[in-house]
Amino acid sequence: MVEGPTAKAYAIRICENFRDEVIHDVYVRSRRVFIPINELLGRKFTGADSLGKSILIFFDYIAIRLHLMMFGAIHVYGRDEPLLKPMERVRLMLTGGCRKLVVYNAPIVEIGGLNDIVENLKASLGPDPLSSEWSEDRAIENILKNPNEKIGVLLLNQSTIAGVGNILRNEILFRAGVNPERRISDLSMDEIRKIAYYTKKLSEEFLSLKLQGKGIKELLKVYNRFSGFCMVCGGPIKFSRQEPINRKTFICINCQK
Repeated sequence: MVEGPTAKAYAIRICENFRDEVIHDVYVRSRRVFIPINELLGRKFTGADSLGKSILIFFDYIAIRLHLMMFGAIHVYGRDEPLLKPMERVRLMLTGGCRKLVVYNAPIVEIGGLNDIVENLKASLGPDPLSSEWSEDRAIENILKNPNEKIGVLLLNQSTIAGVGNILRNEILFRAGVNPERRISDLSMDEIRKIAYYTKKLSEEFLSLKLQGKGIKELLKVYNRFSGFCMVCGGPIKFSRQEPINRKTFICINCQK
């Protein structure tokens, strides 16, 4: 599953690689097209950004929202360059004068008015740690609204904090020293502040590694460390699937209380 930092990295690379393109042709396979598709023709690419796990591509008053989930990918090719994957996997192709932007296997391709798409998305999401509008206070407030929820479950709720996926969830709670099974009502304010702090810090570190073309292995202290040992205390790393979300969960039984 694409997490917020990966979505942001895609947006930055689209800005770099599709800059100044004017759309000559559009191919799209989606039921979420809310404007006449020909309105994109002749439009100049004006930028890209991310919000949570969604990638946004802008053309004046028009926006395209992409959610790649598990298997989606985005490539920018030369205009006449052959595709690396079969055409049946293409969900969107925007052909400009020099380059073409191709989206493969994305479950969500939404095209509509910029204001409608952005405002609807913002209304459904919590604060994004990679956005200029990030608010640690709002993130803490959203966490406190759910006193009976497990913190390990709540962190994957995008209306609480946008962009956190399962990798970040595990690493945030390890850095904060918090067991994912604990209820919000059982957490101290200091623990909640640590969770909000590490959400932003690790999201930024994750993004930095992506933009450098590196893997994120150096970021991972607990995630996917099956039968491993804690890098801090040397104790065992415990693996389980947290209920009710059934997501891979890794904790140090000594460091996370």
